[in-house]
Amino acid sequence: MKTKDRILDIARSMISEIGYHGTTTAALAKRAGISEGTIYRHFENKEAILLQILQELDDKYSEFLQTLRSARDGDHGTIERILHGHVRFASDNLADLKIVLSSYALLSPSKQSMTSVIERMHEFFTECMTRSMNMGVIREVDVDPTAKTLVALLLGVMQLKVYWPDMDSDFDPEAVQFVRRSLVPNL
Repeated sequence: MKTKDRILDIARSMISEIGYHGTTTAALAKRAGISEGTIYRHFENKEAILLQILQELDDKYSEFLQTLRSARDGDHGTIERILHGHVRFASDNLADLKIVLSSYALLSPSKQSMTSVIERMHEFFTECMTRSMNMGVIREVDVDPTAKTLVALLLGVMQLKVYWPDMDSDFDPEAVQFVRRSLVPNL
């Protein structure tokens, strides 16, 4: 693994464990087994490390949405694929999401990153619902507030995954069924 990637991996771990302000470049260097100067050869400062982590998460989410867009067909299984996909994305990116969610109110870059994700989620759900309504798969709904509700539901499920990963109950199936009952006629 390249030194820059190792720095990012360890920073991701440390920031998700002890927070952005609790993570120092000195402690990061010590855990990585490198000098603090080595960090500065790869990154201008600690904020640049955070920005790189957020950019990588943003890139992963863009790829994820593109995969969902290419697979969506508006049929009856679309709701499940979209919701399960988002929950899987959260599970696969727990440390990054914890960084964004824990620093959202404190750091402008995190707020911008989270705002971008929320806006793209809303746009994606709007597109999917419009397509599914046109196909007669889901009932006619007011798309904008329904998309916002889906975003809020998914963000809540993601937060449960991030902050309470050992929780005994798995909310994924219940969340999917709730959405199905809300949107699919004659269930």
